[in-house]
Parts: sequence; structure tokens; C-alpha cells
Amino acid sequence: MNKALILFLLCATAVAQQQVGVTNDTRFVVDDEAFEKEAHERTEELAKQGKLVDYTLIAKSLPSRRPAVSTAPVAAKDLSPTELAERLLGSTVALGLRYQEPKSRKWRFMIGATAFAVAPGIFSTSLHVMTIDPALMREAQAVAVTHEGKVFPVAGVTAASDRADTCLISVPGLDLPPLPIRTGARPGEQVWCMSHPDGFTYMFTSGQVARVSRDRWDQKHQPALHVEVTAEYCPGSSGGALTDAAGNVVAQVSSINNYDGFTSRDGKAVNGIVSARTCTAAEELLALTAEGSNEPVPSPTPTPKPKPKHRAPKASPSPSSSVGAKNR
Repeated sequence: MNKALILFLLCATAVAQQQVGVTNDTRFVVDDEAFEKEAHERTEELAKQGKLVDYTLIAKSLPSRRPAVSTAPVAAKDLSPTELAERLLGSTVALGLRYQEPKSRKWRFMIGATAFAVAPGIFSTSLHVMTIDPALMREAQAVAVTHEGKVFPVAGVTAASDRADTCLISVPGLDLPPLPIRTGARPGEQVWCMSHPDGFTYMFTSGQVARVSRDRWDQKHQPALHVEVTAEYCPGSSGGALTDAAGNVVAQVSSINNYDGFTSRDGKAVNGIVSARTCTAAEELLALTAEGSNEPVPSPTPTPKPKPKHRAPKASPSPSSSVGAKNR
């Protein structure tokens, strides 16, 4: 058999493999529709087996004191962006929410938030993810979904800070590589985020630390330490890790603050939207890994509470108006 014929046969084989979908592509390729559908089906199986825990029970069963949690040592070696994406992929889960509609009482499912591993069976996420929004749900249950599609029930909250909008959740049987937590983020630092914005699972974005601030969710709480970032995210990203190049968590996605329009010095309305992406600082996350007292998980109320107004930006010589509330 001559070389030309061998080359022809090899090319024909390659074309045939492509036609039947056989490739050597080793990348993680997301099919959001299939991912959510399979997670939904497995969640319903767990519900039939009685393995899911209601949010109302979780809120009532939070221990008054939290145990200490051993965290991973801070990493010193920077990774390439593709290496970092792989690292976060293996330590991040999608939080699937099985919830009951308040009027019809039908059960629905969605990929609604993000969490990341901090210790065996322990994950960090935003506290508002683990509370009931009575405008949208009568009851809720949560599952952790790995990028491989494995589904594990969220058993409860082990540590909580309503002030800082963060908590640690227990997911028995799910031991993923923990992400280290590093304090001291500074403006200008490059950061990366892996989360599930609006159901786009395992989205990897980057930006920088825009500022470090202190702010309070409402007047009854002490100020919490926040990190504002320029990395893109939106609802569904709550609880996602913001990391440095070495994979150390420097903050956790919490909210988006929208500022919509203001009045200029000449009295004319100026339209435009500025979004400040606010994250819970690593200092607040790390505090929950130390032994101490827990803040109660907010219990559902019959009617939605009005959203407290976020403080207005620093006043300019002319009045400003129309400051949006936090979208937690």
C-alpha cells in the first residue's frame, strides 16, 4: 500500500469520526439545558426518598454556636487562567433549588446559586441563598450539583452571619478539593469568579478589586467588610468565589447595587445605570470557620419585607435621586 493511499484512508477515517461525533476534545463543555434537566430528575428522586431538608427546618435547627472548621493553607503559586478555571471547576457546585410556589403550591426547580468547598462536606455560600423569599416560594430545599452532574442534598446550615450575608452549609458525602481563604484584598488586584449567572452554569469571568468598603444591610446590624469588584456576574452567581491567581478566595459574591439616573447641576435628569458588584470579604468568611456564636437564619414571613435602601452615593454640589436597592 503506497503512502498516498494510507494518507487518504487516515483522512477519510478522521472525517467519519467527526461525522459521528467522535472527537478527542478534553474540554469541559457545558450543555445548560441537559445539566439542569438531569439535576432536576435526580433531585426529584431524592425528594421521593425523603432525603431533602426544608428551609424552614434548616432555619430552626441552626446551632447557637458553630464549631471550628479547618481550612486549606493559603496557596502561593500563581496559576495560568486556564489552570485556575480547572481548579475552580473541581471545587465549585451549582445549588439547585427545589421550591414550592406560594399560590399553586406546585414544586419547581432551578439552578439558583453557587457554592464552593472549604472543607470535606462543608461549602460556603451567601446566606440569602438559604432563606425563603415569600414572594417566590412557600417552601424550598437545596441540592449541590457538581460539574459532573452528581447531586447531593444540602443537609443544613452549620454557621451563619446575616450581617455579612454568608454561611457554611453541610453537604454530607460530597468531598471536593477545598479552596483556601486569603484575607487582605487590595484595590487593583486581579480577581476571577466561577459561578452560574442566570443559569449559565460554570461561567468563568475576571476583573479587579475596585475598592474595599464597610457597609450595613440594615440599621440593626453592625457594618460588614465588603469587596467591590468589576468581574461580571448576576443573579445565580450568589455564593460564588472570587479568587486571586493562586486560587485563594478573597471574597464571595453577595449582591449587585444598581444606581439608575441622577440630577445634574443644571437640574437636568441624566439617565444611566451604574452597577456596583458587592462581595463579602474573605475576613467575614474566615470568621465563620472559627468557633463562635451564630446569627439566626432569617425565618420566612407571610408577606415580603420591604427591601432596605442602600445608602446614597456621596452627595455632589447638586442633589441626586433614584438610588436603587441592593439586589441580593
